[in-house]
Amino acid sequence: MAALIFILILSLLVIIHEAGHFLAAKRNGIKVKEFGLGYPPRLLKLFRLKETLFSLNLIPFGGFVQMEGENGPEDEPDSTSSFHNKSIKARLEVVLAGVFFNFVFGVLAFAAIFYQLGIPTPLYDQARIGQVVEDSPAKQAGLLDNTNILAFQVNEQWVKMSSPKEVQSFVAAHLGEEVVVRSSLPCEQETCPDQYQEHSIYLRTQEETPEGEGTMGIIFSEVIFKNYPWYLMPFKTIAEAFKQSFALALMIIQALWQLVLDLLAGRGVQQEIAGPIGIIDQANTYGFFEGGFLNIVNFAALLSINLGIMNLLPIPALDGGRAVLIVLEKFFKKRKIDKLAAYLNYFGYISLLALMVIVSFNDIRNIFR
Repeated sequence: MAALIFILILSLLVIIHEAGHFLAAKRNGIKVKEFGLGYPPRLLKLFRLKETLFSLNLIPFGGFVQMEGENGPEDEPDSTSSFHNKSIKARLEVVLAGVFFNFVFGVLAFAAIFYQLGIPTPLYDQARIGQVVEDSPAKQAGLLDNTNILAFQVNEQWVKMSSPKEVQSFVAAHLGEEVVVRSSLPCEQETCPDQYQEHSIYLRTQEETPEGEGTMGIIFSEVIFKNYPWYLMPFKTIAEAFKQSFALALMIIQALWQLVLDLLAGRGVQQEIAGPIGIIDQANTYGFFEGGFLNIVNFAALLSINLGIMNLLPIPALDGGRAVLIVLEKFFKKRKIDKLAAYLNYFGYISLLALMVIVSFNDIRNIFR
């Protein structure tokens, strides 16, 4: 089921990405010969829309838009609807439109999630209990969800708490002891009432604590989902979605840069690289396919932005590599760039397919490990 959901999500994202190329090409008067789902060989001709054939292909992880003149001047050299004969600006718009559409989808998906759940808002100077685990010391003591841990009493002295880290440090220093904890009454958004309750709680040792639980059996929440008046929510959700999408894109770029540094330094990176099989396994492990529809939308948004950033890489056969070659036409003769592009794109496609095989093998090996 996880694999099926992933393939459906990836197919949707590929359609969105290729739709960006398709619409930008039509906007600039470029003839589109084929809109393919998956990579060749072709399995099925789906339908034809004017001059464009829509097809289903064998390799499911990908897609393409084949434009007239895309392979250089030898392909319809005199045609005014040829990609090759369009301006640098028009061709850059077509090449980068897929990445833009992926980013827009990510923003809209995050906005839909925030509109439903609320705007994520950090909690500062609070040790907010997000969830109390069943049959845990915290549950037995009477601690409640959505309350703050305010202080612990030791030797008749109260030690104030203002963050989950402070609570964790205190607990680690008093394992195996019975202490008194002071907590607030249930909070409303960021604000908690002045009234409080006091509970006696036993802090389990590591040997007494079940796997996957903490000493007290609570899960902290450092973020709440805040709702605003209906007339503000659309603007708040779009702004926050754009902020989160940009932060995610920056994080992916930083991770890729670190990967390059590790490769140059000769450090092993095979555990950090995952292909489709590895992504399915990790997404399943972290419960993206089990938490309902919004979790799946969240996963699709993450994957869409990741897909956009990966396509921006200046690698032959990817959108980023094609964009670099188009920009180079400002400094070198177009005929020389065309010749270089033919070799680089061929090498790029072969390298990407080889990399897909290697990464998939590595994913399977890691899963069995």
